Amino acid sequence: MRDPVTNPAEDSQRLPGALGHADEAHITDTTALRSVPDLRGLPAEDASGIHIGALYGALVEADSGLVRYLDLALDGLGRHVLVPIGHARVRETERGEPHVRLRAALLEQLEQVPPFPADVQHIDDPFERALLEAYGRTFHGERYYAHPSFDHHGVFAGEHPVIVEGERAEDQALVRLMYLPGWRIARGEPDVIGWDVSLDDGRRLPVRDVVVDTAEEQVRYIVTDSPRGDSLRLLPIGYLTIESERETLAAPGLTIQDLQQLPNYDGGAVTREVEDLVNDSLRDSFGTDRRYQLPDFRHQIH
Repeated sequence: MRDPVTNPAEDSQRLPGALGHADEAHITDTTALRSVPDLRGLPAEDASGIHIGALYGALVEADSGLVRYLDLALDGLGRHVLVPIGHARVRETERGEPHVRLRAALLEQLEQVPPFPADVQHIDDPFERALLEAYGRTFHGERYYAHPSFDHHGVFAGEHPVIVEGERAEDQALVRLMYLPGWRIARGEPDVIGWDVSLDDGRRLPVRDVVVDTAEEQVRYIVTDSPRGDSLRLLPIGYLTIESERETLAAPGLTIQDLQQLPNYDGGAVTREVEDLVNDSLRDSFGTDRRYQLPDFRHQIH
């Protein structure tokens, strides 16, 4: 049995990546979760590589058995925190021993995450919302793109899916590929421009272009049409998966209404302000009943 813990003072600060606030009248309990001993004992490191504790187990959906959270016991603090499965990866040491590495959170930030009480049988919507708020604050600055919303491995295989064969961009702006002379999709990677995006409700929209992080040679967004065809929309690459045989990008969980609610994209360089608007809109759309379709809960353990 774990020792009971108390909640820290609520931190109301809001930074990029945090889940938006919904109308309290619409809050309902989410899918039932149960505790399992899976992965118990694996050592854990924060995003800087510092040892911070070990896994106590995991929380899985009672019906499907899918892992949604890791239960992390923090050394020396007498508390446990839940880590969304997409916010951690299992890696191997030089000796081939597995360990858990967090994508963005540092130990001092985990101290601000609401603790997971002992012997709890059910976590409710407000608690999960508080967790995502707290973890959202860890993805900022140089770790902004560490968020699974920007994990391109659902579409591309290599570390640098875009390469430059001419002049490099002088700044680190996010720019459409069509505006980057000498830049192209790397050989062996799918050139998704001209493909379709298939939404969860069956609608399909064309991929007009991709937005490239010129500093990291990474694709951060695709550019597609608005549902009405009168403007453009940005979709973070981590919300997409590839269906090569059909030359289609699937957008699990996203509907035509979600796309319509996204802010208009004017087609130019993408600023951090625009990124925040896009990502906050998507996270608000998924809300409570579709929360586990967010990239935050995409399985990262192989």
